[in-house]
Amino acid sequence: MTAGLRSVRLFNAIAPRGHEALIFERLMNRINTNMRKSGSNAIIFHDEGKDYTKLIRRLVIFNPIQSMFGSWPEGNSYRNIPLEHILEDIVFRRSERSYFIQLADFCAFALFRCEYPLESRKKYRLDTAFQELHAICIPQCFSKDPKRLGIIRHI
Repeated sequence: MTAGLRSVRLFNAIAPRGHEALIFERLMNRINTNMRKSGSNAIIFHDEGKDYTKLIRRLVIFNPIQSMFGSWPEGNSYRNIPLEHILEDIVFRRSERSYFIQLADFCAFALFRCEYPLESRKKYRLDTAFQELHAICIPQCFSKDPKRLGIIRHI
């Protein structure tokens, strides 16, 4: 059902515990880049729990991005590329009160179980649920993803 929603695109990120802030920062940069390229803007909805408001506010002003070619055309190794297409602070919602947040939770859980399957859950095919979402993944988000689905990873 999720993969059949028109114009829906799924941004994915996964990292080991302790690297959540870094991977969230990378995810926000990919969303910002995608919005810039499509001439659009985004508002981030997030379930209650970890609060990344300070991080977003910093990235809106100061967001140093390292050149993947060693230096930017002006010769600097970093360039400040603020998040200009994230329009507002994160909007927090309780997941049990939002079908949209529940859908995002399912996508995150499906990715987690795909990457870290449990034998006890294989009978429910939770380890293969993420395959249903491949059609809405954005491969360009992270070209180093070995699965070629654009899953932003901690490398």
